[in-house]
Amino acid sequence: MREILFRGKRVDNGKWVQGFYVCKKRPYFKDKGADLEHIIYDNVEVEDNDYKQFVDTIMTTYVVDPETIGQYTGLTDMNGRKIFEGDIVWDNYDEDYGKVEWDNDTARFIITCSTSTVNSDNTCGEELEIVGNIYDNPEVMEKIEEDYE
Repeated sequence: MREILFRGKRVDNGKWVQGFYVCKKRPYFKDKGADLEHIIYDNVEVEDNDYKQFVDTIMTTYVVDPETIGQYTGLTDMNGRKIFEGDIVWDNYDEDYGKVEWDNDTARFIITCSTSTVNSDNTCGEELEIVGNIYDNPEVMEKIEEDYE
């Protein structure tokens, strides 16, 4: 079974966090658009080594920028890094850069390269290497889009 995981960029310091995604309504805001809070929950399980059982789960929450939220694809790249929606990857097989995104028409993740679109089900993570993401590396995305036209 595929691990369900999300990542997002924290609004307080701009660092990336991974965990479970929740969009919750904040009743104390009356403004339109400001009434939702996008949160990533990161679970840390604390184990009691004497009894080999989980004693507690510490829940840490981070408010994240909703524009940066992306889901884990279930793939890892050639270096063992998890590939998320919004990542920019280098495809060693096709020798091309691609953007990882969700396709609503086929209900799956795809990798849009400058020359083609690859279904993530038909690619091997060992052929891919994460080179950045569309939020931190917009210059790479511009290059991909130029080549695509």
